[in-house]
Amino acid sequence: MRAFRLSSVVLLAALTSGCITALTSIKLRPDGSGTIEQTLSMTTAAASQFAEMTAGFSNDAAGASKNGLPEFLSEASMKEAATKFGEGVVFVSSKPIKTADRVGRIATYQFADITTLRIDQKPQTGDMPGASSSKGKEDMLFRFARQPSGTAQLTVVFPEGKLEDARKKATTEGDGTSKSLEPARLEMMKKLFDGLKVAIDVEVLGAIVKTSSPYVEGSRVTLLEMDFNQLLANQQLLSQIGEPGSIEEAKQLLKDVKGFKINLDREVTIEFK
Repeated sequence: MRAFRLSSVVLLAALTSGCITALTSIKLRPDGSGTIEQTLSMTTAAASQFAEMTAGFSNDAAGASKNGLPEFLSEASMKEAATKFGEGVVFVSSKPIKTADRVGRIATYQFADITTLRIDQKPQTGDMPGASSSKGKEDMLFRFARQPSGTAQLTVVFPEGKLEDARKKATTEGDGTSKSLEPARLEMMKKLFDGLKVAIDVEVLGAIVKTSSPYVEGSRVTLLEMDFNQLLANQQLLSQIGEPGSIEEAKQLLKDVKGFKINLDREVTIEFK
């Protein structure tokens, strides 16, 4: 298998931070309105390390809050995140996650029109110090229409530019070698990926008539699920894939790995009633 080599700095900029679990669940009504529930969490150890690392950038969204935890886990930060979801999205409430080994927050937002939404495929954790902005580059967009039969159809649109770039990179031979990562670099990647999970799904408040996605359970369609802990169990694969520079590139590289549910089509349709 080919090795893909990008610096860990690029990966940090692309995925924002390892150790984060970011779950985004959209509940959609037949009239196109609905709610978003976003869960952001990380281990207490990782949260402390992240806060210390960004202590000098306390004015940034990624900085440390007064309680020593990353600012993006505060209610104030998640309130501000409403605007990132699109025009007309309103913050409703949030509640903290605090266990012996994990901290985070669950926030609920509401929207009147899903076509105004944009869902970033990366965890929304503010800007990493020194990272270049990628605002909007990996957003999912949505179309919605009522059908003559009386059903509703949602179309999820993935970012075309990133998808095409990722396909080219995933089929590029690189430098022609297939060498694995050095042990020290492999260990660094393990720490980076440990606990990293991203999932985005849509649950329709009704019955699904048909969908182009293969990942359906009841009224819920998984648009994206990437559990990097599953990848850590396969050390050979981990050493060979290198470090993807974007979510779309990671999709191409990890589409057949256990723990990854990935739609590679540009659009996913969901018809429901």
